[in-house]
Amino acid sequence: MRDGLYKVDFHTVHGTGSGVIYAISGKVRGGNSGFAFIGTYSGESDRILVKVSTQRHNFDPSFKPLFGIDMVTLTLKGSMSGDMVDLEGTALQVPGVHFKAVLTRIAD
Repeated sequence: MRDGLYKVDFHTVHGTGSGVIYAISGKVRGGNSGFAFIGTYSGESDRILVKVSTQRHNFDPSFKPLFGIDMVTLTLKGSMSGDMVDLEGTALQVPGVHFKAVLTRIAD
């Protein structure tokens, strides 16, 4: 995965969301209006593995967590194609809920 700023669009059966992440040297940091995203990534060729945790920073009840709980750790696998990354996986705390995300690089 190229270093840089990415927009991220994601969904589960419970809804959709979006945010931004910055990827650099195997680390990802980002968030949206309700949650921070903190994690790591690794990969070879066009394959990528990501482990990211969420942490609520805005306790407004209108920001609903997609997994029903505020703090989850996602384990994701995916592929890269140009400036896009497609990811799929689950949360360790809620293994039956499938998660999909598309990252699109928007800046260095």
